[in-house]
Amino acid sequence: MGKWGITMLVSWKRSLQLAYYNHYLITKVNKEKYVNWLIVELGLDNVTEENINKELDHILIGFNRLFKYKSITQASLGYFRMLDIVKSGDLYYPRIYVLLPMIKSYFQGRYYIKHDNWVSLWSKALNRENNLFVKMKVVSSKNVDQDHGIVLKMEQGLSILHDVDNTKIPINFNPQLQSRRLIGYSKLLKDVMDQIESDQTFDLDMDQFDVKDSIANCAFENMLEWHPGFRFKENNPFFNLK
Repeated sequence: MGKWGITMLVSWKRSLQLAYYNHYLITKVNKEKYVNWLIVELGLDNVTEENINKELDHILIGFNRLFKYKSITQASLGYFRMLDIVKSGDLYYPRIYVLLPMIKSYFQGRYYIKHDNWVSLWSKALNRENNLFVKMKVVSSKNVDQDHGIVLKMEQGLSILHDVDNTKIPINFNPQLQSRRLIGYSKLLKDVMDQIESDQTFDLDMDQFDVKDSIANCAFENMLEWHPGFRFKENNPFFNLK
């Protein structure tokens, strides 16, 4: 396996580690308070190699601007975000995946943000209307059979992590991303993350995870497709878990 292949392997390991960490974090939040969970994907389509660095600056600045808008600050309790850049052919598709805990009353009235409103807000934050990408999904409970399937994926994923010899997490091989902050936590999720780090309670062991938390299970399954940093458009080498 060449240098790039090794880096991709270890980067996928990092992706899987983050999915487990966030499952653990979501469960801690759910035990402390009632929140609604959303996944929002924000990005741009069809970015040329010549413009990718400039556009990455643009969307990261736009993201910070977006989360200062009143309609979002009054409904959101924080976020986890991950920057993912897919290359397909000669074009790039930067994405920011966002996991959002929303207020208890989010779906009950004026605080709810429809998909069209997310598009409008993202357009406003970027000051552009073309090549926008916005996707929104509610993280909802699964039935017993679906939960069982996700738990099997979690067990298989841990086996994969323990079988990977190279544990180093390197800087991305794409030099344009070396200075990028690929992941970030804010507000409530940052507070819980700090608590986990202080208590040193997290470990990659199935006994650590509340597999009865269907919301955390659903989020975990979605996060299996997320990747921090640069990647080529190809099948995920780790997460085709049956």
